[in-house]
Amino acid sequence: MSTDTAGAGARQGLSWSWELDFDALARCIGDEGSAGGADGERPGGGVEDAGPGCAVEDAEPGGVEDGVGDAEAVQRAVLAAVAERGGERVPAGALAGMVAGRLPPGPDLAAWLAMAPAADLADRDLAATAGSWRRIASWAQAQELAAVAQMASRAAAREEDIETDADGRPARVPASATAEVSLELTMSQCSASWWADLAVDLAWRLAATGEALAAGVIDLSRARLIAEATRMLSDQAAWAVEEKVLPAAGDMTTGALRAALRRAVIAADRDGAERRRKEAERQAKVSLYPDEESTATLAGQRLPSVHAAAAMARIKAMARAMKASGAGGGMDLLSAQVYLGLLLGTLPHIPPAEGAPPDPPDDGPHSGSGDGPHGGSGDGLGGGPGSGPACGNPGSRPAGGARRDGAGQDGAGRSGAGQDGAGRDSGCSGDDVPGDDVPPPGDADAPRDEDCPCPDDAPPATGLAGTGQDDGDDGRPAGDWPEVPAVISPAFTRPGGGQAAGGMLDLSLPWRTLAGICSEPGHLGRIGPVTAVQARQLAGLAACNPAAGWRIIVTTPRGQAITVTRIPRPRPRGRDGPPPPGDGTGLAGRVTLTIPDDILAHPPPRGPAHPPPRGPGPDPPGGTLARALQAAARAAARARDSAHADAAAGGCAHRSASPAYRPPPRLQDYITARDLTCRFPTCRQPAWRGDLDHTIPYDKGGPTCRCNLGGLCRPHHQLKQHPRWTLEQTAPGIFAWTTPAGRTFSATPDTHPV
Repeated sequence: MSTDTAGAGARQGLSWSWELDFDALARCIGDEGSAGGADGERPGGGVEDAGPGCAVEDAEPGGVEDGVGDAEAVQRAVLAAVAERGGERVPAGALAGMVAGRLPPGPDLAAWLAMAPAADLADRDLAATAGSWRRIASWAQAQELAAVAQMASRAAAREEDIETDADGRPARVPASATAEVSLELTMSQCSASWWADLAVDLAWRLAATGEALAAGVIDLSRARLIAEATRMLSDQAAWAVEEKVLPAAGDMTTGALRAALRRAVIAADRDGAERRRKEAERQAKVSLYPDEESTATLAGQRLPSVHAAAAMARIKAMARAMKASGAGGGMDLLSAQVYLGLLLGTLPHIPPAEGAPPDPPDDGPHSGSGDGPHGGSGDGLGGGPGSGPACGNPGSRPAGGARRDGAGQDGAGRSGAGQDGAGRDSGCSGDDVPGDDVPPPGDADAPRDEDCPCPDDAPPATGLAGTGQDDGDDGRPAGDWPEVPAVISPAFTRPGGGQAAGGMLDLSLPWRTLAGICSEPGHLGRIGPVTAVQARQLAGLAACNPAAGWRIIVTTPRGQAITVTRIPRPRPRGRDGPPPPGDGTGLAGRVTLTIPDDILAHPPPRGPAHPPPRGPGPDPPGGTLARALQAAARAAARARDSAHADAAAGGCAHRSASPAYRPPPRLQDYITARDLTCRFPTCRQPAWRGDLDHTIPYDKGGPTCRCNLGGLCRPHHQLKQHPRWTLEQTAPGIFAWTTPAGRTFSATPDTHPV
């Protein structure tokens, strides 16, 4: 192969050639002679010139030599494709489109596809070409996974505590191999671990699945599903599942394959299915992660199926009751409002259905009491202690705008949890039948295809899930979301519970955003970027919490941390102060303001004559902006003195160094602000959550100083101690990692939004 650069404006890339039997090709297209003519055209019809890189034109007459790519397969495909045209003259690009569907995935198929631009293909060839590119992608991913499997095998062979069998299959993937994959493929540690595990499975345990991927029979998503479904099985049971589902896997959607795998896994190990279910339920958790458009997903995972289905039915029943009482919006939106209202303890009162029995007394041990000790908000409660009107969230009102806080009744009047789909009593004790205008949950409440969180099956954002076509949206304006409480009820706060002393959430935002001068996003811990309006709303909640900390990070104009300081929380002064939060833990525990040093040199004018532009959201707490500038100016002056000392010393003057092993709080604050995340290049774990590591070990003379400290999460702290890995801090905050293969990757200080 070679790089083709001939001809102005010609497509550049790899050029390929095969040796074809042109005498046979000519006979198929009606030419009794052999090669001839000009510009690639054969007498009596033939192949037109497709420009540089055309494999057919560059080929020479003669037989097929062994070892020249897939020449024999190409020859057979070309002859069959041309014969289909009945001797018509065939452009090379169109020929490539016809041939592509007949070749196995590999470099030969890629070459044919490369000279067939999609815009030039006939309709009959276009779809086949798309499928051929998919087979090429599967083949390429199989080759990548094969290389990753070898990385894992060789790394395991170097580890004394990891066994490999005679074929090179490792007992487990070493952390060293995962780290190399993470760096080379720019993956997170979690993704790299998953990718390496998949590679090892497809190379050895599920070799037939790996071969099907390389052959383009299945794609990566289907190979992944097979590997994940069989991961908890023995090798023999996994092979039985693979043998059962693999032959038809390429013709199934991922949803159909997932269902087939579940059935096959249960059938392959009936005794273990129940045991695995119970073990999985012990790993149940609630996860929070960000979505697009500054929204988030809150999901319960590995929940008991029956409990999860019953909870969904209850939410749906309450949402139907809200709609029957006049709430606007579709069922999906109302269900989400019910979901959050129940969890926050601020769900507005839902009127009972017309003719429904009166509410039960609200004095039982499990009656709704907002954030009471039993965790109930009642189903239709407005909230209990600590969940009243949210500070910094003006204008909130019950969904639909027509309800008021009430007490002790469930959603539709009743949840329907004790009835079957037709509203009949199923023998379970509990709620009465809902009113006629509020139907109980039934098949309509079952998950739809677009509810599946799998990215392979999920529709685009503009698809059915977002249109309201199936959720009964009547077009009326939707009500507000349930209020956000400023505090967590004391019933649920315990000393030593793991949360920050001042609250549960950690917010960072530029000083200019809080001042309303700009609309730069903020950053909410566990979520990531949030809009300026959301950031100011959360800062308003922090203003209601006297225990909340306010940290100031002075940065360069590009956002790199220079120094860190703190300001005391402003105290309420008469009517101008924020309302007291009452008992409990504040929701927002710490607010970090970033201030570039150029603002300190030229502070923006403020005062009645210069009101800042402001979008919707709470005003900054009184005095905080000015106090932040004052604290930042003092800290910046100290940082300048330290920088002058470093310049005079020709390097770090160690003015911040400590003789102790553990860095003092001021130094800890600076290192975590400078690094922000773990100093492994692809790791995003917050630096404050990991270890402050001495790059040169303390017991080998490494100082406890900003030039020798860096934030590392625990796995990468352990990796740094691996004998085949090295880590250097070439300058304060600049780290260089060298892998066992001798490749070097660098990490520079993270930047803050300013």
